[in-house]
Amino acid sequence: MLRADPVWIEQQGFKVDAILNHQDIIPFVKSFLFRKNKVTLFYFAFNILFCILLIFSSFINVYAGTLTLGDAFTWFSWGCLIPFLLVPLHEWLHGIAYKACGAKAVSYDVNWKQFYFMAIADKFVATRKSFLIVALTPFTIITISLIIPVLFPSIPGVDIMLITATFVHGSMCAGDFGLLSYFETNRNKEVITYDDRAAGLSYFFVRDKA
Repeated sequence: MLRADPVWIEQQGFKVDAILNHQDIIPFVKSFLFRKNKVTLFYFAFNILFCILLIFSSFINVYAGTLTLGDAFTWFSWGCLIPFLLVPLHEWLHGIAYKACGAKAVSYDVNWKQFYFMAIADKFVATRKSFLIVALTPFTIITISLIIPVLFPSIPGVDIMLITATFVHGSMCAGDFGLLSYFETNRNKEVITYDDRAAGLSYFFVRDKA
């Protein structure tokens, strides 16, 4: 069983690759979000696709006369609001995924200055597989939940609202995909990571694959 002890981890052949203060994690995430790999290509393709769908849906509704331009904008505005209301659910799903992967306790934190939220499994050592599950669980569940109703349209404009919410929520998952990009960048190495809540630090270790 992996232990959240830097000395013990290094004795297993791992080397410290990064130590991040939780207050300064955004520059690290950004640096990997713009690396060219399959993770970032999916992230940007997903958001571009839903941006196009949003424009198309708005145009069709206004052109067909089912909505005025003002109505379309109102539905768009509601769609922008929904992802912010879903933040607690998003982080709770991270926590559920952490516990499903073996974490004993999960806590939550927020940085209002930089406006980002974190689910922290204190000293739970995550492997590539477990981190993938934790990172993608909220994105997957919320995206599917928002998209399914679009396939069964009822009230004109609801599709605009839900497509907007999917697009905005997808964009807000930049942190998750930035960290997944870090793992993908190091795909030829074994990577583990853990958070130390008391110290406010995240540790990343790598070693050559056997």
